[in-house]
Amino acid sequence: MAGRSHVMVESQAVWGKPEAGRFVKEALSLAEAGDRVILYLVEDGVFAACSDGIPELARLVELGSEVWADDWSLTHRALVATRVSPYVRVTGAQALDGAVRRADGRVVLH
Repeated sequence: MAGRSHVMVESQAVWGKPEAGRFVKEALSLAEAGDRVILYLVEDGVFAACSDGIPELARLVELGSEVWADDWSLTHRALVATRVSPYVRVTGAQALDGAVRRADGRVVLH
């Protein structure tokens, strides 16, 4: 399955909830296996985009995957765009739609 493209959508805060942390670690595991992952942070998941405490995000990007944060979710949580991690690309739902259509691997929501 190496070389596939996956889209993983994280809607929950990734700290304080073990299942959320496992979801991000699964994305990292896929990337380490040679697959390309787009981790899309939405709803409360965008809090991870403004934190330096999630080293998995940097590692995903180092491996050639991408981390995106939903612009609407950031705006509606009063998170200033200048606080977003340099590893995270702020984008909208249209980009997610395109990524889902191009994915040839898993598309999952948590």
